[in-house]
Amino acid sequence: MDDTELGPLTWNDQLEWWEGSIRMTSPKEFELFVLARASLVEDRSITVDARVAIARIRTAEDACRSYACDELLEIHNSEWSEGSLIDADEFKRRLEPDSVEVHESGYAEVHFRDGDLFWGHSVGVRIRPDGGFQEAVVEG
Repeated sequence: MDDTELGPLTWNDQLEWWEGSIRMTSPKEFELFVLARASLVEDRSITVDARVAIARIRTAEDACRSYACDELLEIHNSEWSEGSLIDADEFKRRLEPDSVEVHESGYAEVHFRDGDLFWGHSVGVRIRPDGGFQEAVVEG
């Protein structure tokens, strides 16, 4: 499908989601996954709530980086740094675009590759349907 707002999307029947890409503020795009599970959306449509979340996320990359830093910098420096402490600017700089997952309800997750902050584990920022941050986690 070529969505007027999201561009080209491909349906993944096994995972019941649309796959594409999204540009935020970084030059590198994020992979985009928009869930449209048959149990919740019979016609595979992208819900209004999901579209609202995507529009909000397009401008939220810097806020996601800052939130991840606020939640995870101390953990990095105390448990993962092997004695090489870093500051907030370095932490945020090392996060690399990976993917965005948006659910039918508007719940979303922004994923970053960790730039070796957490030995190859990714960093996820979870966003509630109302747009507020839920949590930032080291994944994998």
